[in-house]
Amino acid sequence: MSLKSKEWFYKQCILEVDRHTQFEELSWDVMKKGIAQINGTRGHVTQSIGAIQGFLEEFPAHRATIRASALDQPFDMGIDPDVLRDWLAWFQQRTGKYGRRAFGYDYDTLYNVLTDNLGGEVDHNEGGAADDEFRRVLRLMAEFLDRT
Repeated sequence: MSLKSKEWFYKQCILEVDRHTQFEELSWDVMKKGIAQINGTRGHVTQSIGAIQGFLEEFPAHRATIRASALDQPFDMGIDPDVLRDWLAWFQQRTGKYGRRAFGYDYDTLYNVLTDNLGGEVDHNEGGAADDEFRRVLRLMAEFLDRT
């Protein structure tokens, strides 16, 4: 699988909204956060889109685990110790920019917006962390990657 752009991801979200699927609400929320920047979270979504693709490519069995979770809810890795363990080990091995330059993917940027629960460095008490966007993108990406 080659790394896909955030535009590809947003196209999948648009299709969910247009077709009124069970992923409509999650997709709409991610588009508001990632495109409309309703909470200044464009980068949070972009960085999640890139990193989650690489993670799910390396751990394809986790896609089935995530897909088996609630269809209309973000996926919280905390409920599955195997997914969380593999994510933390995988993410700790990554640094710097990756993918096509135009994609804007950068592991260091994601590290700086995730809380330590997900392998980042943001203080839980300061807010502004990307954990919510990450969980939403994770749930959707598991679906979208299995379609292509």
